[in-house]
Amino acid sequence: MRKFISDRPEFQDIAWCPGCGNFILITILMETLEELDLSPQQLVIVSEIGQAAKMPHYLKINSFHTLHEKAISIATGIKIANLQLIVIAEGGDGDMYAEERNHFIHAIRRNPDIMVIINNN
Repeated sequence: MRKFISDRPEFQDIAWCPGCGNFILITILMETLEELDLSPQQLVIVSEIGQAAKMPHYLKINSFHTLHEKAISIATGIKIANLQLIVIAEGGDGDMYAEERNHFIHAIRRNPDIMVIINNN
């Protein structure tokens, strides 16, 4: 799990509240990536705005931090540009189910081989 932990300074606090479900999600994501024996260079995570979308701040993975309702469409574009990458779109339920719902539905229809993580926060 060590190779996916960000090099942020120890004095820099994590912005999530104690007990937040994001801690569980990031732990599971790092354990899964380690178990799959992937390197950080094989991965890209695209996140939106909000507390849930701060996950790339705490991971040592290529990342793209975007605006509301853009994570899935940008993740799809990254995947099309480089089919070898493992691309993850990540955001909160408000973004993904409300503002980005059309992108979500069309991504399901197109099946661009990206992973979408929706945080129920």
